[in-house]
Amino acid sequence: MQHASIERVLAAPNLPTLPAVAVRVLELTSRPEVSLRELASVIENDPAIASKVLRTVNSSFYGLTRKCGSIQQALAFLGMQTVKALVLGFSLARSIDGGGLDEVSFDFLDYWRRSIYSAAAARQIALLAKRCDPDEAFVAALVQDIGGVVMWRAFGDRYLQTLDVARGDHRRLCTLEQRAFETDHAEVGAALLSRWQFPAHVVEAVRLHHRSHEASVSDMDFVRTCELSSTVARILSPRGGDAEIARYRRDGQDWFDLRPGPLMLTLQKIADLADELSRAFGLETGSTADIDAILKRAAQIRGEQRLAAPDVDGGDPDTVDHASVSFTDIPDARAFGMDLEREFMRQERRGGTGLVLVGIDRARELQQAFTARGVESAMNHALHVATEVLGRPDGIYRFVGAEIVLMMRETEVDELCRVAELIRRRIAESPVEIDHTSARSFPITASVGAAIHEPSSAMRGGGSIETPDQLVRAAMFALASSRRSRNRVTLFHRGLDASAV
Repeated sequence: MQHASIERVLAAPNLPTLPAVAVRVLELTSRPEVSLRELASVIENDPAIASKVLRTVNSSFYGLTRKCGSIQQALAFLGMQTVKALVLGFSLARSIDGGGLDEVSFDFLDYWRRSIYSAAAARQIALLAKRCDPDEAFVAALVQDIGGVVMWRAFGDRYLQTLDVARGDHRRLCTLEQRAFETDHAEVGAALLSRWQFPAHVVEAVRLHHRSHEASVSDMDFVRTCELSSTVARILSPRGGDAEIARYRRDGQDWFDLRPGPLMLTLQKIADLADELSRAFGLETGSTADIDAILKRAAQIRGEQRLAAPDVDGGDPDTVDHASVSFTDIPDARAFGMDLEREFMRQERRGGTGLVLVGIDRARELQQAFTARGVESAMNHALHVATEVLGRPDGIYRFVGAEIVLMMRETEVDELCRVAELIRRRIAESPVEIDHTSARSFPITASVGAAIHEPSSAMRGGGSIETPDQLVRAAMFALASSRRSRNRVTLFHRGLDASAV
């Protein structure tokens, strides 16, 4: 019965169609051997898609150290799977643009937000877990809900009524679709992609992205990556709730042995990459998710779960192990800049916004003595101390070189100075281990600069810190002042240098 229902849906006259460039790319990449020059030539025959691919390849999404000037260069630098993923993504965006006046009834903003966030999440989860190809996961997650568009095109208002009853709960949606139409968006999407000659494991991932437990052993990791990416998209949506946060931590740990700390920190990177993708695709995906609020709620859930059901082995598996959080896992300076801008734009701020900039002393000498591995160990040590002092990993970012920066929201000068001094002292109190398998260790110290922006102009006084850039520069100048004598904390004040801000 379901097969007949799917065929009726796919017989609708106004279904999305795949552009010729995507059809040809799928055909070429299905061959055991394909010339990169031939593949580049096919993509370059569609200038609109080719230019979008190059723009995205050269964006911070991929972080290349040198620019690509051609599709063939992009194929050489990033590989066939990456470029293929982008071509298919841009082709689908063209096919499902949601721009017609007859399409205003379908919520394309919600559809593309879910798709873009799922795609960014799938790629990051695959990179973190190392269980499947990140770019194939990207494609599968991007198209996993295409069946919803197809069913709306086929059933119109009847399908919209089903969406209304589901109220954004896509796990419940499949059950409602089966009752109303004898099939669901996952089955329909898989059938459409099969007709378009997508790879069989991508088709299977779309079909099972709400029930990965049914996947074969060979496809299990790939399908689970797509299902977990869908959970992330729900967390980062306006409807995201506590159940999705708990599910994300549980499934990430059970399926991929990923610790909760790195998993939760990955949400910020996913949100940043999704914003980058939506700009590249030219799609509106709504306001940026409030990662800080999500992480705070996750910490609350952790506490509630620990009280309700302590672990019988004496440890809480959901507790963030500060020692498991790595310097390379935390958000970078770009994410910090964006978060600081958003913090300044918040109208309801009552307390100050403080920065604590922590720099490892004698980093060059450490590198000469212990190589880059020693500097990384020192930075991880500083990160673990800062995380323990704050009691949470959110609000800590990589800055430049051997530096991290803490952003403290709704704070006061006394609290800012207390945190800065405590971090400085604890960093110096214990030696740094190069790794857990050797006995080698070395002492370090850190210099710290602190600065604060007061939301009230009366508290700021005349000519003081007014903008995010001025706050960052103030913290940098305070750190430079501390480094003159090392292992000390300096709070920025106007007397340090009249031209500092």
